[in-house]
Amino acid sequence: MAFSIVILSVLINLIESKLPVSIVQTFRYGKFSSEKKHFLVNYLEVPKNWFKHFYVFAAMWSTLGFVLVILAFVFKVPVPEFITHFLDMVALKNRRTSYNATATTVAMLCMLIQCWKRFYETHYLSIFSNSKINISHYAIGYIHYFGCIAAILAEAPSPFTSLSVDHQSYFLINDINIRLIIGIIIFLWAFQQQYLANVNLVNLRTDREGKVITYEHKIPTGGLFDKISCPHLFCEMLMYMAVYIMLWGSQIWPYIFFWVLSNQCESAMLNHWWYQSKFKMYPKERYAFIPYIL
Repeated sequence: MAFSIVILSVLINLIESKLPVSIVQTFRYGKFSSEKKHFLVNYLEVPKNWFKHFYVFAAMWSTLGFVLVILAFVFKVPVPEFITHFLDMVALKNRRTSYNATATTVAMLCMLIQCWKRFYETHYLSIFSNSKINISHYAIGYIHYFGCIAAILAEAPSPFTSLSVDHQSYFLINDINIRLIIGIIIFLWAFQQQYLANVNLVNLRTDREGKVITYEHKIPTGGLFDKISCPHLFCEMLMYMAVYIMLWGSQIWPYIFFWVLSNQCESAMLNHWWYQSKFKMYPKERYAFIPYIL
């Protein structure tokens, strides 16, 4: 998924005019969707507000994962055998633990609160227009959150894996080290800033009473929006980087982080270019994705 995004992004950014309409329409969505349409691809599009569906799944799936972790590492409840068989099937062969129970618990808690935050935002905060997304984007949302939770459990210590002699299989406050603290600080900062950015976007379409007054796009200002066009995407990347720091040594999470980095970066670039083309007075000093860099 990550490499496909990178390859398609390069093609879209460099030679979009020479690509088949079906590929461009499949890749682009929302406000920067393709103007040219392919009649077959049209049948594979769903409303953009269907994004909220896979956050229902993400909230439930992350809650299940967190409950399993707490039962195993805090209350010493044995993990059902079918769960370890499930992890053997979907993850690595001969799975070996890569981090301790404390790091597992903290990382799973971070994913839990992020999934529930996104559930709240998409159901009770965000204002969706009538734009469409390709059904592949819709499916990828489920795949992503399924993979994130399964990946954390797949390399957790016993009883989730049998090969965990180097790591404690229970939660210990003493295992909270400087790397875990750095990861927590980055995550919480990005968590807050992403929420503030989403509130900022909502305020552009509502009045003081919270009533929707327009679906038009406007130039957001304030906070991180004064530095970059897409702080909500930048913060999403930071949160996954923070979990990567917490789960340092993981064999799977680097791929997840690369996937998030690649798709959030490309989405930010497309948003940035759209803003520049749509608004003549768009701030020239504003970057797309990473302040002062990109």
